[in-house]
Amino acid sequence: MKALWKMGLSVVIVLSLVALAACESGSKSGSSPSTSSQSAGQGESGNEAAKEEYVIKVLTQLAIKQKRSDETEIGQIIKDKFNLVFEFVQTPGNMVDKLNLMLAGGDYPEIVAISDNVTFDKYARAGALRPLDDFVKSAPEFAERYKVQIPLWKLAGPDGKLYKWEGGVPQNFENLVEVNDVGVRIDALKQQGWPNLVSTDDYIRFLKQALKDNPTTNGQKTIGMVVPFGEPWGIQGVSGIMYEKGGRYFAAAGNLGVVWNDAEQNFEDYMLNEYVKEGLQFFNDLYREGILDKDSFTDKADQVQEKLNSGRALSTWYYVWGLGDSNQGLIKAGHPEMQYINMPVRSMTQVERNEKRLIRVEDSRPNAMYAITKNAKHPERIEELLAWVATEEGKLLLQSGIEGKHYTIQDGKRTPTEAYLDALKDSEKYNAIGFDLFNFLGNVATNAPDGSPYSLNQDPAIRDDLTLTPEAKDAFHQLGWSSSKDYFLETGVSAHTGVISTISLDTTSEIGALQQKMVDFRVKNSAKLIVEPKTDEQFESLYQSIVAEYMKLNPNEVVDEYNRLYQEKVGLLAQYK
Repeated sequence: MKALWKMGLSVVIVLSLVALAACESGSKSGSSPSTSSQSAGQGESGNEAAKEEYVIKVLTQLAIKQKRSDETEIGQIIKDKFNLVFEFVQTPGNMVDKLNLMLAGGDYPEIVAISDNVTFDKYARAGALRPLDDFVKSAPEFAERYKVQIPLWKLAGPDGKLYKWEGGVPQNFENLVEVNDVGVRIDALKQQGWPNLVSTDDYIRFLKQALKDNPTTNGQKTIGMVVPFGEPWGIQGVSGIMYEKGGRYFAAAGNLGVVWNDAEQNFEDYMLNEYVKEGLQFFNDLYREGILDKDSFTDKADQVQEKLNSGRALSTWYYVWGLGDSNQGLIKAGHPEMQYINMPVRSMTQVERNEKRLIRVEDSRPNAMYAITKNAKHPERIEELLAWVATEEGKLLLQSGIEGKHYTIQDGKRTPTEAYLDALKDSEKYNAIGFDLFNFLGNVATNAPDGSPYSLNQDPAIRDDLTLTPEAKDAFHQLGWSSSKDYFLETGVSAHTGVISTISLDTTSEIGALQQKMVDFRVKNSAKLIVEPKTDEQFESLYQSIVAEYMKLNPNEVVDEYNRLYQEKVGLLAQYK
């Protein structure tokens, strides 16, 4: 559900560990950790009443009501066990730029969260990150939990050492069909007889008619489609992401210079990809038809969310993790008929080829990386917490909550309580428990020993009952779907990222600088291709002229280097297992 969506694109976190005054001897917050965490062996005794309290500052761009983690139920238990408190601080601006500035000044925090391979590479090469190899040897539950990931994480580093852990892995395909396609207003679907929208032509016809049928919404002009292109990941990340909707490609090396061709097992140029071109032409069609919100180029997620909350938008591209909150707001506002559901989209070529869609299963998540830095005052305390989080006790607490309060055991399986179900419908209650607020400690999308996912909202048997409103359920029923993931499960196959998600270029090299030029060129000219052409012929002419200019950068050098690194890392992987 929203746990990984938030972590995948909406959340970029930087943590700073600050030592405060020592607690009074015998303080409740100095109570000993569990037996499981003690067995991980970090050189500290179980009776540490005088252990210093730490405040872990979490810089986030999300609007979180809680200022301290001990204002949540899960956070209070963490404090009782480890005397650690997380302080959530909202911060504006580009987090990648902030990380680069901190690295340049040597004032990076004790724990750092990194959301891209390029920045991770910079930190690792600068010697800013603490190796975790010795920690893993003394933390068997951590090692077992990430037995597939650890070799891949070592590959991501410049020297074969382990410098990070990640959130959201390992994953089960059945538990996490993560597809961010098009959010569509259900009253517009009803007006047009519940069409099963798939192709880009389907969406153009549907949205043109929907704007005619609904020129205003609650006294305001209706918007055809909203997109957060104003986000740092906007134009760069989602304007060309049509490539992932077919059966050949998926994202693996970030939204940089290349995409991964799973059919041929090699990297290809991002800018030149045929599906990227079709995606940009789709946006140009939307713009020419007056469907695409002209504010999309400056709108960030907050502005898009506001337009969804009001029901003004008939659809949204990619930003579907905000639909749950919008639906609850629309219900409270007395407009349940205007709720949204996530529907599939494919380019015309993808529809014609009718290939099984690749549903990415991430073995490694470079958009959710966390590391202990060389500035850490007491790294063993941080490692102790990580070791405990990898135990069954830690995993169940962070993702299932408190037994008896958020779940009960029936026939040997966890069953969500009414309090848990109620919290899923109210983000404030959800955050007050602490769900999703501690993903930086590591969360998984797999099953617990009882056969149910650690996060019960990922259970395929109950997912829709937990997350969908009655109106949204009925909309899928009207479309002939058996569940909200029905189409994607029927038309999709799992595609493991494996080695490819660990590959990045040396940012200090000439080839790394070339890739950045390619990205900057693509971002600038993608916006031009969306806005300027007035006809299909003009689009094609402009595209060809842009490609001709692009080729002067010699982008094949970057593509060739990615493929060389891929072959090299395939050879190295066996050594790290």
